[in-house]
Amino acid sequence: MPVDTIAGKQAPEDAAADLYDRLTELAGGLPVSERTPALPRGRRRARALALQALYETNLTGRPGSFTLGRIARKDELNDDLRSFAASLVECVESRRRRLDEQINKKAADFPIDQIAAIDRCVLRVALAERHLYPDTPGAVVINEAVEIAKLFGSETSGKFVNGVLGTLLG
Repeated sequence: MPVDTIAGKQAPEDAAADLYDRLTELAGGLPVSERTPALPRGRRRARALALQALYETNLTGRPGSFTLGRIARKDELNDDLRSFAASLVECVESRRRRLDEQINKKAADFPIDQIAAIDRCVLRVALAERHLYPDTPGAVVINEAVEIAKLFGSETSGKFVNGVLGTLLG
């Protein structure tokens, strides 16, 4: 794993590549560990790829649409799912400030910049989905976000995401 020899830290591009490799293994059905099951097909995969694109965007500053396009091509995501994932990425990028304000109101003990990057991206994707697809029941949006948080976040990510989204959408 290359590191920046001056700062002694991993470069953002390398961290994004490492995450991409991990998510690619999951998407291909090869579990990274017993705790991390293979990523299923369908909309959950599209949500996970949107999450991946947004996480990489946070690290590299590249536009999410560019990153998602590359990821979706490599993953061979079909057009419907690619469009769904793209709508989530575009919504998060265009409404990030408003989404973060919503999160801050309900997670006041956790300022947005102190929430783990993966958890922050999961919350943003869920709120974007609710904004774009208001007919999707809140419970479905919450469940999908919790399951994705469990796959890619820390041991407590699922509970944290459930708590925040439960107060926002429940």
